[in-house]
Amino acid sequence: MRRKMGGWIVTVAIFKDDSDEDKELRHATYVAAVNDPAEAVKLILKDCGAKAGMLNCQIEEEQLQRPGLQPGKLIAIHDDEIDPITARARRH
Repeated sequence: MRRKMGGWIVTVAIFKDDSDEDKELRHATYVAAVNDPAEAVKLILKDCGAKAGMLNCQIEEEQLQRPGLQPGKLIAIHDDEIDPITARARRH
């Protein structure tokens, strides 16, 4: 019996500059094709270098197929610095 794949949407805030002066943030939203919410956040934080993320909601397997995500992959669906249409899924 095949285990149904799920995923999670996670939003992160990333400092644009590491200096202490005038810290600007950019916000990014990712989708991770992993069933475990903690693992989804961990993969996304590792990928983008953010210090913390907010778990938004779980998504179903059918929703993961639209952007072509396979198990273990993630993709930025919104980022102030990345065009989400040309962004590619990454395997972790």
